[in-house]
Amino acid sequence: MSTATTPALATGDTAARLAAPSGAATTRRRAQRHPHDVNARAVTDADWGMPSSHAMPTTERPFTLRKIQGIAGAAALTALLAGCGTQQAGAPPQSPPAGVANTMPPRAALSDLPTAPTKGLSKGLTLPLDQYTTQPADGYAWKVAVHAQWRSCMARYGFQDFGPPQVSAQSVTTETNAAMGRRYGISDLDLAKKYGYHLSTDTKEPPYWEPAPGAESDVFTGAGPSVEGGVYQGQKIPEGGCRGEARRMFPMPQTPQAERVGFTAFQQSQKDADVVKSIAQWSSCMKRKGFERNHPLEDLGKLGISLSSPKAGKKEIAVAVADVECKKETGLVKVWNTEERGIQAKAISEHKSKLAKEKSTKDKTIVKVRQAYGVAGN
Repeated sequence: MSTATTPALATGDTAARLAAPSGAATTRRRAQRHPHDVNARAVTDADWGMPSSHAMPTTERPFTLRKIQGIAGAAALTALLAGCGTQQAGAPPQSPPAGVANTMPPRAALSDLPTAPTKGLSKGLTLPLDQYTTQPADGYAWKVAVHAQWRSCMARYGFQDFGPPQVSAQSVTTETNAAMGRRYGISDLDLAKKYGYHLSTDTKEPPYWEPAPGAESDVFTGAGPSVEGGVYQGQKIPEGGCRGEARRMFPMPQTPQAERVGFTAFQQSQKDADVVKSIAQWSSCMKRKGFERNHPLEDLGKLGISLSSPKAGKKEIAVAVADVECKKETGLVKVWNTEERGIQAKAISEHKSKLAKEKSTKDKTIVKVRQAYGVAGN
């Protein structure tokens, strides 16, 4: 049985950056890549995601703890690119100018968005550490708030049509299903039949976006010939431009302590006797179906399956379908989740002080983000 399997944080698009403007500010779609292939993924501000307590395990290749911590660090660093301006950090969110607000479609109620997978064997499953980390719904609200503040700020300088593509509330369902839904390996039979181990393409990725070169980019970033001396057409701009303004107003919540505790709990859960027994039963089931698999999270390369391929082949789909069917037969997903829940609960008790402090800081930011989300939807 493989024991070296480690989960990769479900950062998805957290490693975000603002691409340097070049050429016309046209909308360009990025080549779709599997989020496990973290180093190959280049994303923009339009795609920012949030850290999650649901560590998405990779069946492509193992990740070391150092790499996972590095990814989390990169997410924290690049999140600082999210900026906005002259308001103080504790100031209430501003309503967008009338011309900007009226162009914004109604927003989904955050209370209506899922907090657990909506389908598959992982449907409804959660973990105790969820309350200590930033969940997909809050990440979505954060992106909406940041984008709305960008538009509000840029409108003050005459850029009425500024902004990346709208953030879709559907992304919350997608991220929730992909995170917990793949924590113990794939668990949705319908998706396995259609995509194998590949991610669903039912939800389209937002197109590539960048500000228009020239004055628009200069005001947004706070640097360039149009804003020499920090002034644009007689108006002083915020430090770091409108991006800097939003960055200070809505800093990305960071929960490194909770994520470390979650990672350790996940590792411990794999060694639990009940989990080991269920994995062995799953492996035997897979063998009966004609596939040699020792662990749900092991490298698929030995079977000739690569998640870097454009789409799943017949063999990959057959293996994936058998994988989910055997998880259902053995009850592996629920057994594993139950044991991990217990381990996390104990870990929370042991690290109560540090986690509580981190949670308090995170919650203050989320409250502000949710308030701004409501303003952006009006």
